[in-house]
Amino acid sequence: MSKLCDEVRDLLYLEADLLDRQRWDDWLALYTDDCVYWVPSWLSEDELGDDPEMQVNMIYIVGKPGLAARLHRISSGQAYAEMPLSQTSHLVNTVRLLSDDQDDVVSASAKWMTLSVDARMGKQIRGGWYEYQLRRAGEGLSIAAKKIVLLEDVIDGAVDIHQI
Repeated sequence: MSKLCDEVRDLLYLEADLLDRQRWDDWLALYTDDCVYWVPSWLSEDELGDDPEMQVNMIYIVGKPGLAARLHRISSGQAYAEMPLSQTSHLVNTVRLLSDDQDDVVSASAKWMTLSVDARMGKQIRGGWYEYQLRRAGEGLSIAAKKIVLLEDVIDGAVDIHQI
């Protein structure tokens, strides 16, 4: 396996672990200042939204300040739908490089499943795939864009950053 593939895989595994441990500041540090975090909605049973500016999204956040504001709501108890905060376990697998390190940008994808447990909803399992644009930042990679495709087209309960 190539060094770049190992580096990408390790970054994706680290991101999942930081979410599960609720280490919000460390998780946020993985993202670039101009990042895009996008969870598109399904437009029909087989058509996924492809324009976050013109279509309805489950989540669409542009820039690290927007992610920081969302994390503050989650961690401060201001997100009513997430009280009490659920515990999660992310499984990330099938990590693939879609493009190599050209112009300091790497495209990658991965499959994911998340188990969320909370007092109100019990256990929930969600899954889908991630699409990443990673940018070279000094010695490592940072997340410039993350698209999370959620297989569910109808959501039962809350879905937030740390649950997908």
